[in-house]
Amino acid sequence: MNFVRLGVMWEAVEKQPGVYDYEYLARIDKLITKLGAAGIYTLVDMHQDVFARVICGEGFPDFYAKEAIGENPVCLTEKLDALLKPVYEKLNFCVDMRARGYTYDANGDPIISDCQKEMFTDYYMTP
Repeated sequence: MNFVRLGVMWEAVEKQPGVYDYEYLARIDKLITKLGAAGIYTLVDMHQDVFARVICGEGFPDFYAKEAIGENPVCLTEKLDALLKPVYEKLNFCVDMRARGYTYDANGDPIISDCQKEMFTDYYMTP
């Protein structure tokens, strides 16, 4: 093996708008340097799954995600074709996070144990 795909999460790098965790970045740098010294190439993967914690995902910092989503998110599928709404609902498309009955943490994000009750792919179509 001479290649590593290393996940580096944006939400771990930028804790607040414009405030960066240089200690975290230094640890990443140290790890990449050690890997390189051993002849291992590193691909830095700024990974995300299901956008952000606010919708049971990870990747984008919460403050940017909540700003992008807004107060009253609208599901894209409803804008495209309202006639298919019953089909979307049957497939769990456009189920609002608050309608799932989850418990929320101090940041207003669903707790992980509740998020894990469903397949993470079910959150892709959350408004």
